[in-house]
Amino acid sequence: MTNRMEKILTLAEAVRQIEDGSTIALGGLSYFNAPMALVRELIRQRKRGLTVITSAVTSLQADLLIAAGCVRRLISPYVGLEELGMAPNFRRAAERGEIEICEIGEAFLAFGLKAGAAGAPFFPLPRALAHTDLVRVNTDYRFTRDPFTGEEVLCVPALVPDWALLHAQQSDPFGNARHLGSAYMDLLLARAARRCIVSCDEVIPQEAVRAEPQRTTLPAVLVDHVIPLFGSAHPTASEPLYDVDREHLRLYLELSRTPEGAAQYLQEFVRSSDESAYLQKVRGTARVSTSRVESAECAPEEAPPSVGELLAVIFSRLVEDGDIVGVGTGCVEVAAGLRLAQLTHAPNLSFIMGGTGALNPDAEELPPSVNSARAISRAEAVLRLEDLFDLELRGDLDVMFLSGLQIDRHGNVNLVGVGPWSAPRLRGPGSVGLELAPHARRRVAFFRRHTRQVFVERVDFISAPGYVPKVIEDGAYWVVTDLAVMDFDDEGRMRLVSLHPGVTVEQVRERTGFELLIPTLVPTTPPPTREELQLLRTRVDRRGLLRAHG
Repeated sequence: MTNRMEKILTLAEAVRQIEDGSTIALGGLSYFNAPMALVRELIRQRKRGLTVITSAVTSLQADLLIAAGCVRRLISPYVGLEELGMAPNFRRAAERGEIEICEIGEAFLAFGLKAGAAGAPFFPLPRALAHTDLVRVNTDYRFTRDPFTGEEVLCVPALVPDWALLHAQQSDPFGNARHLGSAYMDLLLARAARRCIVSCDEVIPQEAVRAEPQRTTLPAVLVDHVIPLFGSAHPTASEPLYDVDREHLRLYLELSRTPEGAAQYLQEFVRSSDESAYLQKVRGTARVSTSRVESAECAPEEAPPSVGELLAVIFSRLVEDGDIVGVGTGCVEVAAGLRLAQLTHAPNLSFIMGGTGALNPDAEELPPSVNSARAISRAEAVLRLEDLFDLELRGDLDVMFLSGLQIDRHGNVNLVGVGPWSAPRLRGPGSVGLELAPHARRRVAFFRRHTRQVFVERVDFISAPGYVPKVIEDGAYWVVTDLAVMDFDDEGRMRLVSLHPGVTVEQVRERTGFELLIPTLVPTTPPPTREELQLLRTRVDRRGLLRAHG
């Protein structure tokens, strides 16, 4: 009897098979489960001309490849490092026109990958998704007619990467991998790709896999090579084995403020050593830790609410019992507000936590990132991220919370960049899922700082279309800032609804770059009640993340 062939290779052997000009898909989400060892090896082997497809939210994994000159074309809805800031090398390359950007939203990504996974040539989407500038700048969005109804539909092409590069916590020698936290979009990326390489922190015996086959998140039939190396996701997290190394990411961001600094980082941490030497060098910081932004001094009961707490309370009041809501990347105030609503007036509300797919987590501490798999341990269920996109597209989410770089008088939101798209003065992270906004029954746009740079006469790029009564089911669209609450009149013009305590009409007018409709009498936003603040501080945000944010 012949033995089954193991799929374990060294890092160098696996990456050597990836040719210049290949299309690669980078797994993980944000700074979680990124295949960083594979990324660093691509740089060491000086791969060039790569087309890079990312998951819904990507961070260092794409930014580092761009810094090293490996990327020709980028297909991604969002590139950034969440609360740590923008991706500097992506931003610089985009502003200088050094890479080709295929501007997409999450619908293009998710349903293009689904088409690729199914062997279909394209995926038809509802015409409502064409109300953005994505269609204007990306000719891969196409229109056709539904052969059954004759209605015009928007189509996205199949995405079929040559290679999917993924990271899981465990795998057996044959490629049956386990994600001990969230699998994010990794299964869909593997299904769509022609070949797949998985790095893992631990190799487990196949007997363990057979004992609990339901825990396998990537089956061996989808995996070509396994690279066992503990720490291979560093400095991103591989939960629950190790956390995000935020200190290392801050060092990276500081150095990458200039091209010379980025080159210094690459030389010191990537090109001058192999992966074992890299992990030895960073061992002192590659630890499971809590972020320094996770805690703040315990607020006395009578302490006034911070801006973060005020926003969370307002958000909780804008949702209704029975609503279904998703929490997007960077929206910790939204997560807090939804949990507060469950504890007060909306016990039947359901919310999905970031890219983890965790349904109704009841943890009493907010994580620095809503994409952290910590939420899963206290959740009712875990949805696949691709299934969440189905719910959004079908219109099953009652409220969408969104934000951006700019918003105009009609509620159009821009998260792509300031200035012309082809030569932006400031490149933003990307539209993420904002193109799906017309499919939500109600919307809440929020901005932590109300300024003239944010509230502009006309946005430079439409990531989410503004107030359109025939598109928004019940006409409900609110805008919430650190100064006020606004909505829209029947003609789609933004108007002032209430002023937060201590804020004047003149302050709002001075910080708005267009003529805001202002009624004769403007009420004050009801401040958080004693009960709301107590619940926030004891049942939702015990570490004080909202207070640390302002």
